[in-house]
Amino acid sequence: MRDPSWRKRDADGSLRVSAEDADALGLTDGGRARITTAAGAAEATIEISDAMLPGHASLPNGYGLDFVDSDGTVRVPGVAPNSLTSSDWRDAYAGTPWHKHVPARIEPAPLVAAAR
Repeated sequence: MRDPSWRKRDADGSLRVSAEDADALGLTDGGRARITTAAGAAEATIEISDAMLPGHASLPNGYGLDFVDSDGTVRVPGVAPNSLTSSDWRDAYAGTPWHKHVPARIEPAPLVAAAR
């Protein structure tokens, strides 16, 4: 897959939220959040954005794919939005899942204790 270091900005595909929602949910810019939908859950870095309206959140497409570093380490930068989208909730005519209107619970990610 494409080398994520090529991305000039937002190499990890941040979850964008409004300042109002970040404040209400206890999220911090650059912090981590857990996103849970009917289809699954994932963690993402938070970007507080003036472009987002309260009650809305956004994940960029094109992330969440395996990438093998030059040393052979497999990384998965960002979240694949499709992993959070249920194929049960889709357009009745075309059968296309609704990617832009996915109910989600967003909360601060639990802190992971450092390995000793």
